[in-house]
Amino acid sequence: MKSCQEMNWSVMHEFSTAVNIIEAVKRAAKSYGATRVVGITLQIGKLSMLNHDQLLFGLEIASKGTIAENAKINIEPLPTKIRCRQCSTESNVTQKGSLYDILSSLNCPKCESNDVDVSQGRECVVKDIQAEIEEKEK
Repeated sequence: MKSCQEMNWSVMHEFSTAVNIIEAVKRAAKSYGATRVVGITLQIGKLSMLNHDQLLFGLEIASKGTIAENAKINIEPLPTKIRCRQCSTESNVTQKGSLYDILSSLNCPKCESNDVDVSQGRECVVKDIQAEIEEKEK
């Protein structure tokens, strides 16, 4: 049996996410009678810990042989937002850099408390699907 390190869990995280995205896109496209998906727009928060290059590779593999094969993938960054448990202030996290840099800067800008909830930034959302729909004859 392989260890977690040997299996590269990071890639598996992106691939399982890619499979779930493609399944959701196929269901949505089918419900509208789509014959081909030409584009998918995703919103991904930095705290989702998804590597965009690995996710794109996973989406390419997961979409092979489906109506989403060769769809153009657009990834929009989703800002990280916090809500302070002490003073109820809601704010955007403006810290740039690594995940560690962001996590270490999660303090309320008003009262400087680090007792905060992340209200946005962990998501991976299918924002939009562009598809071709076959017109049915009446």
